[in-house]
Amino acid sequence: MNPNETAVNRETVAVFAPATVANVASGFDVLGFALERPGDTVILRRIPEKRVEILAVEGDDGQLPRNPDKNTASVAARRFLEAIDFPFGLELTLRSRCP
Repeated sequence: MNPNETAVNRETVAVFAPATVANVASGFDVLGFALERPGDTVILRRIPEKRVEILAVEGDDGQLPRNPDKNTASVAARRFLEAIDFPFGLELTLRSRCP
C-alpha cells in the first residue's frame, strides 16, 4: 500500500499520517508543515470483544510501548470507543516510518 493511501473494508482500515516540521513560527506547535514522508500508518481491525489491543509495532526499533495502556494510539482508540459506546473493540498494528 502506498503510504499516502487509505485502505478500507468492512473489518479493517489503514490510515497514513505524515510527520510534521513544527515550531516554524511564533505559533509553536500550532504552525508546522506536513511532510509527504516520513510518517506513520495505523491499521485498525474490528474485533467482537470490547477491548483495544496492539498486535504489532513495526519500524520503531522497539522504542514505542506495546502495552495498550501506555501507547498513545491505543489509549486514544479506547477512549474514543468508550465515549461513543461502540459494541466492539479494535486491534492495532502501528508502522512507524519516522526516525
